[in-house]
Amino acid sequence: MDEPSSAPTPRSSVDPRLDSWPVHLATAVATGLVTTYLPVQRWRRPARWALHGGTGVLAGGGMAYLLRRPDARPDVSREDEPRAPLAPLPTAVTTLAFAALVLGASRGGEAADVWVERKLAARGVRRPRAWMGVVAAGASLVMSVSDSRRRAADSPSPTSTGA
Repeated sequence: MDEPSSAPTPRSSVDPRLDSWPVHLATAVATGLVTTYLPVQRWRRPARWALHGGTGVLAGGGMAYLLRRPDARPDVSREDEPRAPLAPLPTAVTTLAFAALVLGASRGGEAADVWVERKLAARGVRRPRAWMGVVAAGASLVMSVSDSRRRAADSPSPTSTGA
């Protein structure tokens, strides 16, 4: 016998242990270090395209999985979301379009990285990669904290009684 529920509660897709200041800081530091010391444009061409292509393939694969298995999403509690899997042809078209979009964004990010480094160097900035790493770390930290705050504001507090 099923018990009626007053409202579906969406499952959070973020482990609470990963939503802490030490994790946010470690992510920001890692982002800064990778930006500073691993400039993709200095890699050999096959390695660069393997990175961009691999990113596109992984994104496309994830999209295909979620389109064919909509029940696998952690936030399927919304009633207006379709629960039936998408047909194979629309899945393939959407997957390929999404993979191409992600590949293009990855390649565009590399081009933007090159452009910023060259502009900084042309302006006489010493160690432009280090400054880019600092900015990337700061942006990572701001995004992590703002996302954490947004999730906290969206989720109902277990201690609030509404009285």
